[in-house]
Amino acid sequence: MKHLTVDPYIPFALWWPLVLAAAGLLAWYAVASRRRLSRARWWGVTVLMAVAVAVPLVVLLNPTWIERIPPPAGKPRLTILVDRSPSMATPDAEGGHTRYAVACRLTAAAAEELDDVYEVAVRGFAEGSSLAAPEQLAAEGPRGTLTDLAGALDGALDRERPQGQAILLLSDGIHNAPGGRDALDESVAKAEAVAAPVYVRTIGGDTTARDLDVQLKRPQELAFVGQRVPVVVHLEQRGSLAAETRLSLRLDDEPVEERRVKLQPDGVTEEVFQVTRAKSGLYRYEVRAEPLGEEVTEVNNAATLLLRVVDQPVRVLLLEGKPYWDTKFLVRTLSTDRSIELTSVVRLAQGRLLKRRLSRPKLDDPKEGEGDAASGSRTEQWTIESDPGTVLGEPDALAEYQIVVLGRNAEVYLTDEALKRLHRWLVEDEGSLVCFRGAPASQISQRLGELMPVRWTPAGESRFRVELSSLGRSFRWLPEAEQSDELTRLPSLATVARPEAKKTLTKVLATAVGDDSGEPIPVVTYQPVGNGRVVVVEGAGMWRWAFLPPAHQDHDETYGLFWRSLVRWLVSRVGLLASQRLALRTDKVVFSTTEAAAATLSVREEELGGKIPQVELSGGALGEPKRLTPVPLGDCPGQYHVGFGQLPEGHYRVRVLGEPDDAVTGTAAFDVRGNLQERLKIRARPDKMRFLADGSGGAVLASDDPQQLARQFDAHLSSSRPIRTTRTTAWDRWWALVGAFMLWGAAWGLRRRSGLV
Repeated sequence: MKHLTVDPYIPFALWWPLVLAAAGLLAWYAVASRRRLSRARWWGVTVLMAVAVAVPLVVLLNPTWIERIPPPAGKPRLTILVDRSPSMATPDAEGGHTRYAVACRLTAAAAEELDDVYEVAVRGFAEGSSLAAPEQLAAEGPRGTLTDLAGALDGALDRERPQGQAILLLSDGIHNAPGGRDALDESVAKAEAVAAPVYVRTIGGDTTARDLDVQLKRPQELAFVGQRVPVVVHLEQRGSLAAETRLSLRLDDEPVEERRVKLQPDGVTEEVFQVTRAKSGLYRYEVRAEPLGEEVTEVNNAATLLLRVVDQPVRVLLLEGKPYWDTKFLVRTLSTDRSIELTSVVRLAQGRLLKRRLSRPKLDDPKEGEGDAASGSRTEQWTIESDPGTVLGEPDALAEYQIVVLGRNAEVYLTDEALKRLHRWLVEDEGSLVCFRGAPASQISQRLGELMPVRWTPAGESRFRVELSSLGRSFRWLPEAEQSDELTRLPSLATVARPEAKKTLTKVLATAVGDDSGEPIPVVTYQPVGNGRVVVVEGAGMWRWAFLPPAHQDHDETYGLFWRSLVRWLVSRVGLLASQRLALRTDKVVFSTTEAAAATLSVREEELGGKIPQVELSGGALGEPKRLTPVPLGDCPGQYHVGFGQLPEGHYRVRVLGEPDDAVTGTAAFDVRGNLQERLKIRARPDKMRFLADGSGGAVLASDDPQQLARQFDAHLSSSRPIRTTRTTAWDRWWALVGAFMLWGAAWGLRRRSGLV
């Protein structure tokens, strides 16, 4: 179907005056030539002149024929995504049927009724997706280990589908694949970009599993020989299965302690064991709860603790430019940790520095050493120094330390040469730098600023309270109470500079709330520098957390626990201790059967003669031990990656070949478990399904009638598919141009024959 329109070359405000002017001139010419021509000739000349003048005026209007192009041949595509993950086996759908049975019934009905109108494709999905016939899905039943909604949507999209496309998602809305909400956001954006609305039907209800889950707050611990380590156990009962259970602590499958524990229905019970070892090594503890009847699974009734006991303490150097209460309480806190050997240097006055070293005596008798460690006795040395530049200025000044802590006014220690050594120590020796009251110097030099994870801008003094970020909470440095809003009730901190986390690698672990500006600012940040890390803790006055009024005495341990957790995080995740020539660390204590298990081997290559040893993996369902060769980890010197691939469920042990069997640095252990999320977290998520529908331009289906889907899909096609047309101007046609020239020629010829110019 065609229709004619105009697209003027000039505005109508200019075109109409031209029309009036042309009409006036034509009228004057007609009147002037009336008596000089016969009536017939006069009419002929006037008409031809009018037509000749009208032609350029019509040209300026640009007449255009518009013709609609028919839509592409073929049917629009409707992809039906059927969730076949284990959570769909929950029998809480209509009529007591399983969620999966209802999904299969809806799929068969939609495919049969809409096949004549749309190109219907059916895909089943769990951790992956694939095409399947409706009868095939019904016969096979739920399977898989997790639910990947984002991957299923991505697999259903067709970037080149001019006929139009839509997705019908039949699921309980549970998404537990890697990537989380970010992956869903990306998939929804892709669907919206290609005009593929997602119509959702949530199947399932507010059902919870009946189960007992045993978890450890810190599944990896670093301790000194003879140090008592608390093992904090959380027992979460879903539902109400029993009033109590037997909880046991085992070391290498040998019982250590048992106790009866009362359980809370739909709640969490906390229990604490105390463990200590008199000899260095890697110890695998297991906390196991007695199985309860009607549990969904017994796999999560046990949790593993890897206790790495060292006989060489973590060496910490603390540098302070002036005496402060914050320094006094931090020194006191670190001094009480038996796994830390602390050296503190405080500048008392010009040319006068107090250096204090708290260390353990080195005893040759193992028994005597164990007793001394257990009793906690220390050797304390005091000296007075005069030159702050020598603290970090000596070539090997940092060789014996794993952590350097900087207070305020620390620029007296940070000479150019000291900063060069500090940077080399972070990059090559895997050290950690902690700035525990914000900016370590009043003026941040360029070399020092390159190490810091944040930049500071001067500001008036402001006060704020601390709130952990989601990343900070995931580290579990503090008890659950302090992890939540309780932390914001502790005394406020003060700052006179505003930090901004603008660097790419900066991670924010805590933010400020309630400061004078009303805007949250980063409080605890870190960034990797080579193989090391730089951590900044903002705010003065944190010492008051260790000296709380009676109303807040429940949080007396928060201050000490925060700093001890920070130290363990810095030394247990990366790096070699001063006395170690290699260290083997698994990336996690518990791996899933769907992910690749891996470990990191750190070595001092000069002490191994340039030869990297092999690593042996044993345990689980392997049968014979498996030997692997570590591969270099990027551009990090002395760092090697050991990949084990996906492994079946079981307990595995890793050791470096050539090292003694009892060497703590050359052994590691980990567990592999199946994904329990599908069996434990089975509550349907209609909110997540609505998010998918709203974000993609789809809708939530309230009815099982396939025609409701068809009506909404047709409405979407009518509004979303662009109307394609072709435009042809009048002057694109040869005869229009020839006709215009013929009219101009006829008018001119008739006037000449009549004796007119």
